[in-house]
Amino acid sequence: MGRLYDDCTRIQQHIESQGLDVFRTRGELAMRCGFLITLIKPGDPDDPQKISALESAARDLLGMSF
Repeated sequence: MGRLYDDCTRIQQHIESQGLDVFRTRGELAMRCGFLITLIKPGDPDDPQKISALESAARDLLGMSF
């Protein structure tokens, strides 16, 4: 466990470091992946479908690689 949470944390740090609009960017990510990254907690189980959707959305929207 922890990969989903780690990805969410990494994405949030990327958003802040790039000076992007936090609410707009997280909202767009939520629309693309189907959940709010701020609701993911350290103890949440790693769901392969969520991880895949999140990483795909982050690649498309933010140009991030995993």
